[in-house]
Amino acid sequence: MTNLRKILLIPALIVVSVSSFFSCGVDRWPEYAHLTELDTWMYDIMQQNYLWYQYMPGYDEVNLFQDPATFLSKAKWDKDSYSFVDSVLEAPLPTYGFDYSLVKSQDNDTAYNALITYVIPESPAEKAGLQRGDWIMKVDTSYISKKYETQLLQGTIARELSMGVWKEVEEEPEEGEEVPEEPVMVYKVVPNGVTLDLGAAQSIEDQPVHKYKILTLDNGAKVGYLMYNSFTAGTNNDPEKYNNELRKVSTIFQEANVQATILDLRYNEGGSLDCVQLLATILVPNARMGTPMAYLEYNDKNLDKDATINFDQEVLKTGVNLNQNTLVAITSGTTAGAAEMLLTSLYKEEQAPNIIVMGSASKGQTVATEQFINETYRWSVNPVVCTVYNSDHDAGEDAFVLVPSDKFKISETSINGTTDYSQFLPFGNPKERMLSIAIQTLEGTYPPKDEDKEEETRSTKSIKIEKSVSSPASRRFAGGLRIK
Repeated sequence: MTNLRKILLIPALIVVSVSSFFSCGVDRWPEYAHLTELDTWMYDIMQQNYLWYQYMPGYDEVNLFQDPATFLSKAKWDKDSYSFVDSVLEAPLPTYGFDYSLVKSQDNDTAYNALITYVIPESPAEKAGLQRGDWIMKVDTSYISKKYETQLLQGTIARELSMGVWKEVEEEPEEGEEVPEEPVMVYKVVPNGVTLDLGAAQSIEDQPVHKYKILTLDNGAKVGYLMYNSFTAGTNNDPEKYNNELRKVSTIFQEANVQATILDLRYNEGGSLDCVQLLATILVPNARMGTPMAYLEYNDKNLDKDATINFDQEVLKTGVNLNQNTLVAITSGTTAGAAEMLLTSLYKEEQAPNIIVMGSASKGQTVATEQFINETYRWSVNPVVCTVYNSDHDAGEDAFVLVPSDKFKISETSINGTTDYSQFLPFGNPKERMLSIAIQTLEGTYPPKDEDKEEETRSTKSIKIEKSVSSPASRRFAGGLRIK
């Protein structure tokens, strides 16, 4: 079986720049040779493995005294937006373990309220009791301002959080204004009297399987909900840790006799092809077991690496094939790479499950990167190494784009998950907006009738997000599509 852990589809990452070094006049190459070792190593790796090596500049045309990111930007094909370099971290950075979005306070011109958008399991945030959809109004005794937001919400010391709630309240007239005959009702964040003790930041790592549960539809049918945030197989100490968690979920779903799966990929930016193969083999209709799900094609220096990836019974190990005929995928604008490959590979005319995609359209990545690590300098270069074709051997411009279509059916082209903050709830809550729509779709009650649409429009209560921030650990997994 092809070793898929070495491949990854991933967007470019931001790296720290360092000073470049130059010399002139006499030949001082031996003196500066150690300064060029990393760039030279990267160049040699890419000349052999890079899918588009023919577009690279010649060896005598590159500056080998540049920092890794700058060197790569000069060495790669100018149309390549996927290859990247990165430092190799031994452990994730300390964090409180939550993502948030800032919303301007309606009662204080200089203050903001923080909407919790994501909480990492077993983090200080979860232990404090924070959940997605909660609102922070004060940190210790301070209102949240843009000037001190980083210190307050991205610091490391223990904090006390004053919480609020999004609700409809009577608007109070400003000083000098007449009191209206009929009260004016507005939605805003108001204190709820709850304070939470947030512990000091810790070095933690998010889990790919963020949430799973069994749901029951109105007709009694069982549905499996899985929020899967990264196609990551495991850790250095336990290479199959997270894949084994997927296998465990598959057996739980089978024992519950799930008849459809809701796959939440909103926070999934990609990952390794071996994880794609495992999850696809868990979900695919049983009749397609043993058939091709994707094809990999390398450059002409590595034709021996070309491979066909199958829906393979052997990768299941302790897991099971669920033989799913209906799959609902919840996506977002950051859903990319491996997630796209999963759904497009599951689709095949007359043999596909009924795949329903809801949410924002994805980008459509059809190439994979491979990680090469320089142990001396603790840097990695991740060049594009192969083209990935779906089960129909298609890698065209739109082959991997996840968007409602004849292939992926949903009646609306885009569903906004944050238009009503009364439905901005923890993942897995059946009343959470996107999951609620997924359930209604399976029950046949979505989209709503015209009169229900009007009511939905009237009840929408939207606010402006000023800034969104992710925890250092919550999206630490590499995205895109890769061979690791």
